[in-house]
Amino acid sequence: MGLDSENYSVVFGYNRLVKETFHIYTRVSTSVQEEDGTSLDTQLELGIERSKKLDMKPRVWNEGSQSSSRDDLSNRPVLTELLQEVQEGSVKHLYVWNTDRLSRNIQTWGLIRLLLIKNDVHLHTPTGEMILSDPQTNLMLGIMSEFSQYDNLIRTERFRLGKLQRIKDGFWKGGPPPYGYRLRDGHLEVDDFESKWVIKIHEMYRDGHTVDEIKDTLMKNGVMTRRDNPVWSLGSINSLLSNTHYDGYWYYTDKKSDQTVRVSCPRICPPELIQGVKSSWDKRRYKKGSNRRTKTGVTKYTYLLSKILKCGHCGSYYYGNYRHGRQSNYYHCGNKTNKYRDKGTENEKVCGSKRNVRIDNTEKVVWDLVKDVLASSHLYKETIKTGVMGTEQSLKGSKDQSIKITKKIDKLQADVQKVTDTIVDLTTQNLLSKDRDLKRVIKRLEETRNQKEVEIRKLTTDLEEIESAGKWVDWLKVWKNRMNDLDKFTPEERHEFLSGIVSEVVVTEHDKQEHKLEVFFRFPYVGDKLVYVDPNKKSKGYKIKNGRKVKSTRYDLLKKFTS
Repeated sequence: MGLDSENYSVVFGYNRLVKETFHIYTRVSTSVQEEDGTSLDTQLELGIERSKKLDMKPRVWNEGSQSSSRDDLSNRPVLTELLQEVQEGSVKHLYVWNTDRLSRNIQTWGLIRLLLIKNDVHLHTPTGEMILSDPQTNLMLGIMSEFSQYDNLIRTERFRLGKLQRIKDGFWKGGPPPYGYRLRDGHLEVDDFESKWVIKIHEMYRDGHTVDEIKDTLMKNGVMTRRDNPVWSLGSINSLLSNTHYDGYWYYTDKKSDQTVRVSCPRICPPELIQGVKSSWDKRRYKKGSNRRTKTGVTKYTYLLSKILKCGHCGSYYYGNYRHGRQSNYYHCGNKTNKYRDKGTENEKVCGSKRNVRIDNTEKVVWDLVKDVLASSHLYKETIKTGVMGTEQSLKGSKDQSIKITKKIDKLQADVQKVTDTIVDLTTQNLLSKDRDLKRVIKRLEETRNQKEVEIRKLTTDLEEIESAGKWVDWLKVWKNRMNDLDKFTPEERHEFLSGIVSEVVVTEHDKQEHKLEVFFRFPYVGDKLVYVDPNKKSKGYKIKNGRKVKSTRYDLLKKFTS
């Protein structure tokens, strides 16, 4: 600041108590004040000069450039700490170039003034000392505050009107320009590199490419977002496609007057391309609407064990393969479907299962086993009677949340694979060209991949917790009055009911003929016991001794079932 640092100490929130200290608070609102005689240096020099006259040791509180018009002190950390010391009684002499340095807001200034009076603080300015407890001085400060508030409002209004007029004259409204443009002398100017990709994005969308495909193209070519991110969000691309700037104009609405101004700017996309994008946009919206043609086909089969039946050899879910009119329909291990997709990746699994299982046999065996366990379970009957099952968490809510998390995980895994493929491609290009920009893009891609993998692990943990903690009162409300009608349930009702009772069913090949089925219940229903407190006097009550959660059986699931 151009002054001898031995004569004073500059404090940014530093708590140090010194007797007869002359506290100097400095602040400017804008860069304009640096030029009109009220700069930080000027305020400080006058404060130091005043402290020397009073033979006190100066302590400077430098707020820098901050607005004083807010009705709180959220943007004034240095003043906040200074007022804390005032409240503690550590400040007796405070210097400001003008009282509006403390605040131009009437409410805030009133609170500050009350705090200074309460703690008997002497307020100093270049013109002398103000004793705030004096009624006349206090009145003058109030009048000065009103003038300062009025001056601030006038200045704000002039700034608003000046900004609105500049926008009408074609200047940019402020902030970063849209992708495809740069700023020159306050006006939008086309950026040669970015504008090429703006046109490419519009052309791809017009030609029928999805936003996902556009995103992949940008990533494979190392095109970075404005925030230096190699992975574009779908929202950013959609926003870019709906941006009017590329058609040669944009709108600005003044919040106070609600006046909307149409401003011209350099066009990036030709009119026919903009029209093509709009046509493609309208067609896709129509397809998403209720008037689109619906796909016709055979009636969908409801698999009782969907997302329940698992392979005991590799842990994959079993998928159903049902066709009407076919003599035999089967569940098969999902690893057979995914083995080519996952080959050579970390998801590749080796499965020892060699045989499928018939859908009709497997579903009947599991359904009958579950009914038998529930029929003999005292814990289950007690649950139905009391209508209570742990914490009140609805089945539907848990299932919906699980589905959402699963979709997020699938999306992130797909993104990780795309990023990995892009890193491989760009690494090859970099080896050939030694391009420094490519190295930077690759580094950012690797960081992005790591972030997504961390997010996948967290979501997977959340999903496991939701599934393991599934205790559903809503499930009871739906099913507890229908326990005697289990065989009358529709296929959809059976699946929903079973999902509430069973967490998974694991199938393993026991020998060349039979399969082993292990049914995992959500609660210990298998073999539980009712124990009376006093067998000779049953009116004293009873306790239920928990059983097991697993029930096993062996069956020839390939043999045609005969009743």
